[in-house]
Amino acid sequence: MTRRRSMPVLCAAAVLLTACTGVPQSSSPEVVRPVNVGTPTSPTVNSPALNADPRTMVVDFLSANALVDDNHATARGFLTPDARSRWSDNTVSVVDSLQVGNFRDGAVTVSGRKLGVVSASGIYTAVLEGDGTGGVVEPFAFRMKRVAGQWRIDSLTSGLILKAGEFQQIYQQKKIYFYDRNERHLMPDPRFTALTDRPQLARWLLGQLIVGPRPQLQAAWTPEFPAQADPRQVSVVLGSVTTIEVPGANKLGSGSRDRLAAQRALTLDQVVPRSTMSILDNGQPVTISLAGTRFKASQFASAVNPANSHPALYYLHSGAVVDARGKPLRGELGSGQDGLHSVALASQPDSEDLLAAGTAGPETNARLLVGTEAVGLTDTGLRGLLSRPTWAPNLDEVWVGKGSQVFRITRSGPPTAVPVAGAGPVTGRIRALRFSPEGSRVAMVIAARDGGSSQVWVGSVVRTPGQAQVRVDSLEPITPQGIVITDVAWNDQLKLFAIGRVLSRPGENNVYEVQVDGSLWTSRPAANLPGLADSITVAESVPAWVSVDGTVWTQTGGTWSSPGDKTTFGDDPIYLE
Repeated sequence: MTRRRSMPVLCAAAVLLTACTGVPQSSSPEVVRPVNVGTPTSPTVNSPALNADPRTMVVDFLSANALVDDNHATARGFLTPDARSRWSDNTVSVVDSLQVGNFRDGAVTVSGRKLGVVSASGIYTAVLEGDGTGGVVEPFAFRMKRVAGQWRIDSLTSGLILKAGEFQQIYQQKKIYFYDRNERHLMPDPRFTALTDRPQLARWLLGQLIVGPRPQLQAAWTPEFPAQADPRQVSVVLGSVTTIEVPGANKLGSGSRDRLAAQRALTLDQVVPRSTMSILDNGQPVTISLAGTRFKASQFASAVNPANSHPALYYLHSGAVVDARGKPLRGELGSGQDGLHSVALASQPDSEDLLAAGTAGPETNARLLVGTEAVGLTDTGLRGLLSRPTWAPNLDEVWVGKGSQVFRITRSGPPTAVPVAGAGPVTGRIRALRFSPEGSRVAMVIAARDGGSSQVWVGSVVRTPGQAQVRVDSLEPITPQGIVITDVAWNDQLKLFAIGRVLSRPGENNVYEVQVDGSLWTSRPAANLPGLADSITVAESVPAWVSVDGTVWTQTGGTWSSPGDKTTFGDDPIYLE
């Protein structure tokens, strides 16, 4: 009897990377149930019922295709012999719900609004039509044929068809780590997999490392795998010391070996957390300068950690910058003399003086000011319809949107336009701009040219060695077209929070969560807020804050509350960058 994910006994095993294709499935994996995701109500079906009618056959096939068994053998039992050999199960269509029609003209048509598609390499592509409940209703035709007097499916769309709840039950998001062009930070590339068997999962993750990142990151990464090595000879053994065979690793330079270890340690740490690891080359240990021949993922944490853990919270009060307790910062920033209506603060290595940037003046001709807490702010000369500024992590460099353009500014140089390439030219106003915690991506809220809707767009930040040239590449939307987004913030490397409303419902007030690839879109009513939120900030391990009509609010569980005993007045809350 096939079950939904029964976990097999795991043992140390060598797995070669010679069969790393398809959306991975385990022969008997265990369901990993995320919080607040209900159990699908589809019944478990083991084999076609005798004398079942065509519609029942299709309903039972859809239940069987949501089971995780070897090669989806249960689901294939509902197909004709020819269809079994033709049907591919290496992609997934994720739908909001399914409606199964009656048998007509030799076929049963199933309809549903598609939310997204998962490719054979686990890459999720969101459908952005509508308001987050899926695009237009899409038909899936199942042509039927009698085999030995019994109805079977003879023709169907390739790939699995899963409802959103089934997908979130069965598939887990994993991170494949790739180094950026400057080889300073690791960029996480999210992939979805149904594997829970540890050796199989380790094989698949390493296989994806060798293949390389998704197309959107191709311009931003640096390959670390030895050029002369045969990927088919890479293997991994899980045990008290997890060993990874990488032919040619000993011929790499010291820095390349360190980066090779960091990539594999942080990627495989999702399979064997806190495990000691070692890289072998033809059975010989490879020395890593940071750790010797054995290492752990924690030794490379600096490559993925944000600039600040548990960052401090600040907001504006009457144009002055104050901390979470309402205490003004020292000097010019805390005096309110600049009349700031947005601000960004960042820490500096080996200094308590904070980097500061802000906008002031009329909205349509705002001025960008840059400086530090100790020295004060200087006018950069950049004026126009400006977004809130944001500091690039670990750099003396602030970015801001001006109309439909992006500019970067250092404290010692003039504003420089940042080239942006993506799905099309940016023609609408950039309302908000935020860096991911490690700085490899940037999120923008861009209004439609007609001023109606606005979406979150995400692109990769490509820097040449020495930071001489910087551009944004592969900028693409990740939120639905029918949503008006006001502001966005990064919760961690992959998850973003946004505030806004459905385009057709002006009085609505929602907080949205979405992954960097547009997956796992979630809408939550902004309960207990006095009106429409106009800005949001959040970071890993700290609560979200929003501002509403001159007051600030912090997230407490599933609701929002004032940070003080009474209404707290302020605007534009931000966490230290």
